[in-house]
Amino acid sequence: MTKLEKTITVLKEKNLSIALAESCSGGYASYLLTKTPGSSKIFKGSIVVYSLEIKSKLFGIPESELKKTQGVSKETAVVLAKKVRHKFKSSLGASIVGFAGPNAKKGVKVGTIYISLCDGHSIINKKYLLKGPRNIIQKKSGNKLIDLIYEKIKPY
Repeated sequence: MTKLEKTITVLKEKNLSIALAESCSGGYASYLLTKTPGSSKIFKGSIVVYSLEIKSKLFGIPESELKKTQGVSKETAVVLAKKVRHKFKSSLGASIVGFAGPNAKKGVKVGTIYISLCDGHSIINKKYLLKGPRNIIQKKSGNKLIDLIYEKIKPY
């Protein structure tokens, strides 16, 4: 059984659901979850919040704040994870923001990714510097999110 399959199995066993807000990954983490049989029991849905405008309109983050970091910050990832959980009424909310390339802005390196996971009681936020071309960074970020979910919920 793959880590992805184990993640979905444990989410089902614990009667947990998840919703995602993805930016630089463009929906890749959602694809990973939904390609796995049984995911309909745990996956509420996702929103690809690629532009600053949509992050602001759908999640209430002031555009002036987003422009300071181009939406690539721990704070943005945390707000997205909290609010997507609330919007979808899911047990867990998760988000991915970052620069997949080929260029980055505001002095942040290409491959800088923030991933947040919120369960309503606590928030986990991880920062990664991923290497590779754009499509590889998108895939790696989606897989890092699956890893983070599994670490949070795995049976002990």
